[in-house]
Amino acid sequence: MDLLIENLQESEGSFYEKLHQEGYFDNSLFAELILYIDGLNSRELTEIQRLRYCSQIWELAYRIQSSIGYSHNQNDSFEITNMDEEKLIEIGQVLEYICKSFAENRQLDMDFINEMT
Repeated sequence: MDLLIENLQESEGSFYEKLHQEGYFDNSLFAELILYIDGLNSRELTEIQRLRYCSQIWELAYRIQSSIGYSHNQNDSFEITNMDEEKLIEIGQVLEYICKSFAENRQLDMDFINEMT
């Protein structure tokens, strides 16, 4: 199954399922997701395929960002337990970079991503 769909559907064991259900930011699953998106980005895609993937990537980024936001909201019981606030902010910047790069059909700078995560 498509890794983006697995995460959007919160399939058991997916990065987003662990984040949203357990409040656990799994670095290895996040890295796997980034590498998957990088692989998609390097493929020859039709304009329609790129738009579909773009929509899925932006939706997943929005959900991840929302979870990060919930973790910072004192009125919400959700909390990401294994990552400090500064790292979560950096993850938000990485997500924005990935979404924009994919939408503009630019190669991801993996050095930048590695530095941020």
